[in-house]
Amino acid sequence: MVRTRCLAFGLLVGALALAACSPGSPVPPSEGPTSPAPLAGPTVGPAVVPSLQDYSNADFGFSLSYPAGYELQSSFPHSVVFLAPQGTPGHRERGWLTVELASDQNAEWYANQAKADNANLGIEITSSVQVIDGQQAYVLGRVPGQDLNRQVFIVYNGILYHLTFVPDDPARGTEEYQQMEALYAAIISSLRFLPDRQAVPPVTGIGNIMHHLERALNARSAEDIARLMGDEFVLGSLSATTAEGVTYEHYGRTDVAPLILKNELPPAPAVSLQYQVDWASVPGSLDTYSGIFPDEVVTPILARGWGPNGADQAVIIIARRFDGSLFWRGAFVLQQD
Repeated sequence: MVRTRCLAFGLLVGALALAACSPGSPVPPSEGPTSPAPLAGPTVGPAVVPSLQDYSNADFGFSLSYPAGYELQSSFPHSVVFLAPQGTPGHRERGWLTVELASDQNAEWYANQAKADNANLGIEITSSVQVIDGQQAYVLGRVPGQDLNRQVFIVYNGILYHLTFVPDDPARGTEEYQQMEALYAAIISSLRFLPDRQAVPPVTGIGNIMHHLERALNARSAEDIARLMGDEFVLGSLSATTAEGVTYEHYGRTDVAPLILKNELPPAPAVSLQYQVDWASVPGSLDTYSGIFPDEVVTPILARGWGPNGADQAVIIIARRFDGSLFWRGAFVLQQD
């Protein structure tokens, strides 16, 4: 029995010795290879996904995520500002999102309007199309402004979602540009549109309210015209040569809308509104209108096709409220002297 156990032990030791010398076994340090082993390539781990914060707006039907450490400010329900993390030097604004009531136009129309408004400033604006949550999004890059910026336009369920990111310029500084890119990537990849909304947004863009107003006037819709007005409306006339100069009266919105349809428009109007105007060739001056509205921010728009026969012109006054929304403030018929 003892002899059998000794034989088994000997066989076990021999097997272990053979295994230590087999090709698949680790080589002891003292018996390393004579030629250097090839260097292993860098280990590629999973991509680092930045932490995100969620934001949802039930009023205007959207949700999104933005990088952790950034701050979100919303002074008004229809606008959101995204700030870079605390400690960032200089201005921390890296993005804005505004929602406004869309007209019958799509996102491409709004993008083209913005591109046309900035076409003559000596900077080439890039453009591309993406799909965000099933909706076409038109992206403009290097749009001139206080900083070169990137703008995104999406129309969904009657709302224009307009995003702006700054600075769209690597020369402004690596940190600022990378912060903008991080915010852009997070929002664009997470933006979702909710099936319902609880509120109707205002109109905040000059081009947008011009289109709304042009449609309402040409449709002779008293309801749509009144909806675009403020509580008080100024209706008057303007002459550059007569002693009267400018005359006007104040009206409430419900009273003046029918009055405009009756006295200021032809039965089948074809009114066109123009923002880019040589105001030196228009009777009166811009100071005339700012003097009538001294404590308001107003923008004059030239209307052609005005009057009972559609042969007159009028200066349309658009005013801006403290929350950034726009409304139709007044109209002055240009007298033919």
